[in-house]
This record gives sequence, structure tokens and C-alpha cells, in this order.
Amino acid sequence: MNKEFLLSAIHDYENGGLGNEDFLKKAHVIYNEYATYSCSLPDAENPYLLGIVFSAFGKYYAENIDYYASIMENALFCFGKVMKTSESVSERQCAAIRMLLLIDENDWVMKGIVHKFFEQKNFELYRQPLLVQKISAQGMAPWTYEVDILTHIGNYCINESRSCGTQSSISSEEMARFNEIRKGDKYHVRWPLVRVPIKQVFDLFQDFISDYVNTPYERRVTQLRYGW
Repeated sequence: MNKEFLLSAIHDYENGGLGNEDFLKKAHVIYNEYATYSCSLPDAENPYLLGIVFSAFGKYYAENIDYYASIMENALFCFGKVMKTSESVSERQCAAIRMLLLIDENDWVMKGIVHKFFEQKNFELYRQPLLVQKISAQGMAPWTYEVDILTHIGNYCINESRSCGTQSSISSEEMARFNEIRKGDKYHVRWPLVRVPIKQVFDLFQDFISDYVNTPYERRVTQLRYGW
């Protein structure tokens, strides 16, 4: 996807958010570019800019869980790729900040995504069969395992954002939200349920997201039509 087109979409979002029709039109074009099989997103240039567009676009489809989840998966994949592969320290740190904001601001859809992760990567995370974990979950508060996993991922993002000063690609409002989250206890790991280190949780999650992006689920190859 052309860098200038991505930057213009981000500019449109900054000037009207989801109420800006120019942003919505461009965001649909960008999403549809990668709603294909085979998916070209893993090889796309400018993953950081793509992540910004997808993270901004997701809530437009908040009433449709399939589209919402697919857009969020794209955003998570893009920011995760930047965090793992970008040669720019600043870009890696900014991607970590944006991933944390994405997780925190899209709570219910993130719990749904992480629930699937919990089921698919259960043994790698807990060293026990899935049935054992499901039985254990019956005696716990709803979403206990999902919250535990999200806490680990959020904690990893905070750690990866260290030494990040004011960045031109992060607004003062976004930095203020990030710092408020960072200073709180929500993503402080106290009594982990998973049996592996925080970085391994993140790496397993990124592998899971990558598998979803590369699998031609119907919801992921559906073209989205603006204004229909």
C-alpha cells in the first residue's frame, strides 16, 4: 500500500475520526487490499502505518464482531511485526505503545480473540490439557484466563516502550493515556497463571495472530463495502 495514501488516511482520521468520510473511504480501500487469499499483509511495506489505520478503523464495525475482530487482528499483526523486526528503536517503542492502547481500548473484542488463543495454545501456555484448564476455569471469575494473558501482553508492551520519549507519531493525548495506563496496576503481573515467561506469551500470541492472518477464514476474505 502506498505510503502517501496511508499517511493521508491517518491525517483524515486525525481531523474528524470515524466521522470523517474521507477516512472511512480510504480505510475500506486499505482493509480490502488485504482481505484476499493469499493474504499479502505479512509482506506489506509500512506495517507501522497500516497498524495505525487498522487500529483507528476497528470500532467503525463494533456492532459486527467478525469484521471488528478481523480488523483488530490486522492491527495486532502489524504492531507486533514492527516490535519484532523494525530496525528503528523509536518505531518499535511506538508500536508497543500503540499495541497497549489497542488492547486497553478494545476490551471485549480482545477478550474474544485471546479466548481463541487460550484454546489453541493452551498446552504451550499451561503445560496441561485444555480440558483441565476449562475445568479449572469453572471455579473462577469470568474471563480469568483471558485477563491473565492480556495482562502479560500489556506488560510486555510497557517493557518494550521503555526510554521512549515524546514521539512525532504519538500525539500528546495518546501519550497521556499510555502514561496513565503504565502507572496503574492493570498490567502488573502478580500471580501469573501461565507457566512461561512474559516474552514467550507475547511470541506465542504473535504466532497465533500470524496464523489467523494467513488463514482464509470467510470473515477475513470478505470485502467491506462503505455506504451500502
